Amino acid sequence: MLRVRMRVAHTYYNLEMRRTNTIGFDAKHATTGDATLCSYALFIIEAMAKACPRRSYFRMYVPDDDTTPEYESLAQRHNVESMEPDGALWRKLWWLWRLYFIGRDLKRGDVELFHSLTEFVPFGLERRGIRSIVTVHSLEFLRLKGLFGPLHSMFRRVVMLSSLRRSDRIVAVSENIKNDLIKYLHIDRDKIDVIYRGCHPRFIHPVSPERQREVEERYHLPKRYMLFVGTHMPRKNLGDLIEIMPKLDRDVELVIVGRATTYTQRIKHRIKSLDLQERVHMLYGVADDDMPAVYAGASLYLMPSLYEGFPPTIIEALTLGVPVIAAKGSSMEEAGGPNSIYVDSNDRDAWERAIKEVLGNEELRNYMISEGRNYVSRFRPEVVAYNIMNCYKRIGVDISEY
Repeated sequence: MLRVRMRVAHTYYNLEMRRTNTIGFDAKHATTGDATLCSYALFIIEAMAKACPRRSYFRMYVPDDDTTPEYESLAQRHNVESMEPDGALWRKLWWLWRLYFIGRDLKRGDVELFHSLTEFVPFGLERRGIRSIVTVHSLEFLRLKGLFGPLHSMFRRVVMLSSLRRSDRIVAVSENIKNDLIKYLHIDRDKIDVIYRGCHPRFIHPVSPERQREVEERYHLPKRYMLFVGTHMPRKNLGDLIEIMPKLDRDVELVIVGRATTYTQRIKHRIKSLDLQERVHMLYGVADDDMPAVYAGASLYLMPSLYEGFPPTIIEALTLGVPVIAAKGSSMEEAGGPNSIYVDSNDRDAWERAIKEVLGNEELRNYMISEGRNYVSRFRPEVVAYNIMNCYKRIGVDISEY
């Protein structure tokens, strides 16, 4: 059984509305967990709800009622519902419910298509006649084997292959992911749709000068800084950025925003050993609403990662008019477009040259900013929703309203 959280006014409207399709979403990461997966889930569900307001109804299936204000706001849309296990026992055993018993509740709710926004598809959907789509965000455990233990890699591979084989279609968040699925897991290319994501609407609007000053003062941002945003992980390759800093002009500083991990201590140690405490600033817990101003104040956005499934931070930077330098390989070229600059992740000299070139050439900077903003228009929510609807059509579910 499911517990439904929905206002009475919404119940009345939903009974009256003419709809032909009910879509279920695995919304586990829309409430908690990895920030990138959370923002992805919220972006996709909201884009679909806005694009299909009349004929379709969207149910978000979550393990419990421990949600966020942004999730609750999305759940208040007239064609969106939040569904969770009924009873304390099932909420405690949410993993078991999510593995095997959610299919029963999907069937009772007349869900004809279950769109997993994670890399997992529940068991038993096929025998209940429920079609399914699975999303693949990252294959780092195959590309960067040295960073993962053999048991971890084997478990991820087995679980992912099971979901990929049982699903009706696969959404890859980048062409790079699609190519890796074909190369490493031997998935049929005709079963895969590449559908990019976009960024939160908060990044679309220009930041006012007053708001900019307020955020700069709150976080003590330097006058001239480069920016990196992301969880501190070995594959993010932050160490190379730190090593480059002594070779740059002293008025150029680096701001690192993201969640700390055990890897953070290694970064801090290197900052101290190079006497960069005054030039490298590590910010934690920056409010989501403050992030547009943090981006907008940057002279340059840097992403030296060894691997990315599809980095939304590059889209956020380009949307706010910040030029990007990123590492070659994986999907960063897809996110940044042809007019960002790409450098081998381990070539520190090339990184130094690229940074100096962009910071010292205003004409180049302006060109990168202009072209970058044009490029990211392809990641608008309505474009993403259109591509997802086409994916649905390929397995016989047409929810388009035009």
